[in-house]
Amino acid sequence: MISVCWCSEVWGDIVRLTDAGRLCCKRLDMASLLLACLLVRPAAGSQPLAGPDLEIFPQHFLLAPGEQIHYTACERSEESRPRCPDAKFTITDANIVRMIDPKGIFEAVTPGRTELAIHAPNSQRLITLTVTGAAQSPMKAVPYRDVHGIAAKDVLLFVGHANRDGFDHTAVAKPGIDRLVREAKKNGWPVVYFVSKEYPNWYTADRRPDYAIISEGQEHKIRVRAQRVIFTGGDFMFCTLRNVQMTLHGMLQQDDARRIDFVFPARAIWVEDLWGPGEKHPYPAPMLLLMNILERRPNDAQRYGEVVVPFLDRVITQYPVLNYPSDPPPPPLNDLLKSWTIVVRFSNRFERVYRQGDPSKTLIFEFQDA
Repeated sequence: MISVCWCSEVWGDIVRLTDAGRLCCKRLDMASLLLACLLVRPAAGSQPLAGPDLEIFPQHFLLAPGEQIHYTACERSEESRPRCPDAKFTITDANIVRMIDPKGIFEAVTPGRTELAIHAPNSQRLITLTVTGAAQSPMKAVPYRDVHGIAAKDVLLFVGHANRDGFDHTAVAKPGIDRLVREAKKNGWPVVYFVSKEYPNWYTADRRPDYAIISEGQEHKIRVRAQRVIFTGGDFMFCTLRNVQMTLHGMLQQDDARRIDFVFPARAIWVEDLWGPGEKHPYPAPMLLLMNILERRPNDAQRYGEVVVPFLDRVITQYPVLNYPSDPPPPPLNDLLKSWTIVVRFSNRFERVYRQGDPSKTLIFEFQDA
């Protein structure tokens, strides 16, 4: 073992070897010493490495034993938008936090502190990870192809991609989702989580759904039977939209299908800030709630025309959205909907017919403020 001291003030704020940013002394083995040498300040008189700042998402570094997370490194410069290149990750103590995948997926193992070094093409950073608290129980999930049908007596709650390490890195939809999960369990409604293996950091307070289904894009071929289906999670214009397409496709082919009611709680759905007027803020900017997008419009008529109509146009005409999955069940969704009347509601205050069809076959899209 070698005892070494170094100053943590290196390359501005790109690397922090101590939280306080002061001179520190640590006792290192040779591997850790070599890692430190890659990160410390150049000798006096030389110039620090030029390059963009390196940001790590999610900024969630306090983990529970058993918790899994996928970190993404993004370089940001004053002149350009952030870019998230491939990065190399190195963990100091694998007994505390172990690497699951070199792409940046880790699992907290036992209480303690360790350091995570991130090397991007033009910048580097060192992060302290702390593991503490009660162990997080694993959530047993199965591939969506293994689930053929889900039935509910009346209401079914879908929670899609409520994971902090995907796009919703600030967990903006968590309070709304947690409230609806509590309500569902109180009322006996089945709760379905669509989880990701690539982004495993599930952020809901409840980790015991009736079904946990692995689906990277909320694609599925599950036959759903329920009076009402509530969609939460995100992304509203991509993965949640795809879930709507897949769920609707199966429900339309049921022989007794005459009324389908889909509900969208606007405070429990996250969306990327790309839709509508004004400046666009793509990831890694924090996600917004669907409610935020609706509230940018002064009235329900504009919310319908500028938010809901583009959503429905995409649901019906772009099946499946972004051509994923490559093997969607036939026929095209638009063919199945030709005879249906499609109605949009905003709670109890606004109603508009999006498409007129057979009045005995009605598809309702209800957007709730709660």
